[in-house]
Amino acid sequence: MRLKYLFILSIVLISCTAQKKMAEDNVTQITISDESQRQFDYFYYEGLRLKETQKYDQAIETFRMCLAIDSLDAGVQSELGLLYSSIGLADEALKHLENAVKFEPKNWWYNVRLISLLTDFKNWQRATYIAENLKINYPYREEVYQILSSLYKQTKDYDKAIESYNKLESIVGISENLAFEKFQLYILANKPKKGVAEIDKLINKYPTETRYQVLRGDIFMQQKMPEKAYEIYQKVLANNPENAYVYVSLSEYYSSKNEPEKALQSIVNALKNEQLDVDTKIEVLGQYVEKLVQDSTKFAETESLFKLLVNSYPLEEQVHGYYAVFLQFWKRNEEAKSALETMININPKNDQTWMRLIQLYVSDKNFYNLIAIANRAIENVPGNSTWYFYRGIGQYQLEKYQEALESFQTALPFITNVQPVLKSDFLTQIGDIYYKLGKKDSAFIAYENALTANPKNIMLMNNYAYYLSLEKTELKRAEKMSAKTVELDPKNSTYLDTYAWILYEQGNYSLAKFYIEKAVDNLPKEEDSSVIYEHYGDILWMYSKADGKYDEKAVEMWQKSYDAGNKTDEMKQKIENKGWKRE
Repeated sequence: MRLKYLFILSIVLISCTAQKKMAEDNVTQITISDESQRQFDYFYYEGLRLKETQKYDQAIETFRMCLAIDSLDAGVQSELGLLYSSIGLADEALKHLENAVKFEPKNWWYNVRLISLLTDFKNWQRATYIAENLKINYPYREEVYQILSSLYKQTKDYDKAIESYNKLESIVGISENLAFEKFQLYILANKPKKGVAEIDKLINKYPTETRYQVLRGDIFMQQKMPEKAYEIYQKVLANNPENAYVYVSLSEYYSSKNEPEKALQSIVNALKNEQLDVDTKIEVLGQYVEKLVQDSTKFAETESLFKLLVNSYPLEEQVHGYYAVFLQFWKRNEEAKSALETMININPKNDQTWMRLIQLYVSDKNFYNLIAIANRAIENVPGNSTWYFYRGIGQYQLEKYQEALESFQTALPFITNVQPVLKSDFLTQIGDIYYKLGKKDSAFIAYENALTANPKNIMLMNNYAYYLSLEKTELKRAEKMSAKTVELDPKNSTYLDTYAWILYEQGNYSLAKFYIEKAVDNLPKEEDSSVIYEHYGDILWMYSKADGKYDEKAVEMWQKSYDAGNKTDEMKQKIENKGWKRE
C-alpha cells in the first residue's frame, strides 16, 4: 500500500526515509541506559527497513517497541504517523504526527507532514496555525509561503494568500509563476485591475518577452474587450511577425467575431510556425483537429499542413495520430493504416493505436489481415482480451471455427469478475462457434452462462432465440427474448427477422409477415440479405396458403435470396417447384 502524499506535499519534497532527530526545544527527555539505547537504535533502523520493503504492519510493531523504550522520541512518532496514514488509520496517524511536532516544534519535516495530514481532514484552521508557526521559525524559507498561500486559498482568504506571495516575491524577486498565481488570486478576490497589474509588472521587467504581451491581450478577451486585445495582437505581430502564440490568440479573437475562416487560418499559421514548440503544437492541433479535418474548402492546405508536421516531427506519435484521423475522415483507409503503423513503430505498447488499426481492418472486412494484426497486438501488448476477441472474430468469419474457439477460450482467464459485459460477449461468441460445430448442447450452456453474466446482452438474446427456433424448441422463451431485442432496437433488420421467424415457427403467419416486412424495410445496403429474403418468401408462402395471393411474390423473394448468394439445393427447389405442398 503506497503512502498518501497530499497537495501540500506537492509543493515541497519530503524525504521518504526520516532521519532520527535530536530535540530542538526544551521538551522533557527520557534518560535511558546505553543498553536500552542500543535496543532502541536496533528497533528504529529495523522499522525503517521494514517500511522500505512495504511491510507496514511489522514496521508499526517494531516502532512501537521503540516507543516502549522512549515514548518522547519525535522521529519514531513521525514514522508511526506516516505508517498509520499509509494503512488508512487517519486518527492514529494524526495523533502521532501531533506528538512529533509537540516534541520537536521547530522540525521542518514533522510540521509539513502534520500540515499535509490536516489538509486531508480539511482541517484548514489547524493546518494554517501550524504553518504560521513554521513561518516564525523559517522566515526566509520559500516553501513556507507557498504552503500558507495554498491554505489561505482553500479558506478563500485571498488577501492573506496574496500577502504570502508578496513576501515570497520579496525573497526571490518577480517571476512568471508568482505573477500568474497572484493574478489568479486577484481575479478570485474580484480585483481584476490589480491582477492585470501583476501581468504588467512582467511586461515591464521583460519587455522583449512577447508571450506576456499576448497574455495581456488574452486578459482583455476574457474581460470582453476584444478590440483592445486585437490592438495588442497587431502590435506584437508588427514587432515580431513570427510570433506563434499570437496566432493562437488571434484565432480566439476571430471566433468571437464570427469569422471562422480567419480563425482557422490563424491556427494553420501557428502550426506552421517553427518557433512554436512541438508540445504546444500538438495541444493546439488536438483542439482544432476536428475543424481542420472537416473543412473541405481547405482540403489541400490542411493535408499539406499535416504532411509538414509529420515531416518536421517524424517521431512524435500524436502528430501521426492526427494525420490518421484526417485520412480516415476522407476514407483514405490504406494511408491511414500506414500512419497508424508508423505510430506502432514509434510506440508498440500503445493499445489505442492497435485498436484503431484493428477497427480499420474490421471495417474493410479484411479478416486475414485482422488476424495478423491481432497476433501482433497480442505479442506487443500481452494480456489484453480484446486482441483475442478480434482474432476470434476474424477466424470465425473465415470459418476457422476451432481456431476461433481457442482464441476466445484463451482470453477468458484475462477477464475479471468486474467485467461481466465483456465476459458475456466472449461466451456469446463461444456459443455461436459451438453451434456452428454442431455441439448444440455446449452452445446453449455457453449462452446460459453469457445471460447470467449480462442479462441485457441484446446480441446474445437474438442469437440464442434464433438458434432455439431452428431447433424448434422452447419457442415461447425464444419469442420472449427476441421481442426484447426488437423493443430495444426496433429498426434492426436482423432482430426483426429473428422475431418474424420465431412467430412463423409458431404458425403466427400474419404477425410474422408484419415483422419480416419491417425487417426488409430496414435492411442496410451492405448487409447480407439472402437469409431475410428466404424467410420473407417462406412466410408469404404460408401466409397465403388459403388463397395463394402472395405465392408469386414468395417465389420472387426466394429468387432474390438465391441471387444474393443463398445458392443452396433447397432454395433452388423452392424456386423451380414454385413452393412446396402446404397442409
